[in-house]
Amino acid sequence: MTSKESIEKLRPKEESTSNVEELGKKLDQIIRRLDLLEKLILEKPEYEGVAAALGLTRLGIGIYGEPLKIAARLKNAETYLRQKPIAQDEISRCIIQALAVKGALNISAITRQVAAMRGKASRRIVRKRVKKLTEQGVLLRKEGKAPTYELVNKADQ
Repeated sequence: MTSKESIEKLRPKEESTSNVEELGKKLDQIIRRLDLLEKLILEKPEYEGVAAALGLTRLGIGIYGEPLKIAARLKNAETYLRQKPIAQDEISRCIIQALAVKGALNISAITRQVAAMRGKASRRIVRKRVKKLTEQGVLLRKEGKAPTYELVNKADQ
């Protein structure tokens, strides 16, 4: 197989990533519009029956949005998992996979996910790896009652 053929095989994946992101943005835009319509309809009592149908429509569209977000996170995680230092470190790989599948998690939840994947996990070691990945720019720490971590989106960099 030539390098040109290899490049051709990669193109559809790149296009599918942008298609997933584009579809996710469109669904978010539709949900915002449905929220606005629902707000306007609820202000007028004569449209009470329409409000329930609109709510169900928004719920149905929301169901499609979640898998798209997971797919985008998985595609993003794939780029990190190909990096040599991460590929060689099982705990870092498990952390990235957990955040890709579950979204933002705190240290305790990350430790539970890593333990489920590996059979065991030390909270101290997981915290150390999360700190290292945060310093490398792979993870983003979000402050709150319990700080959470999520994957940095490569497309935003």
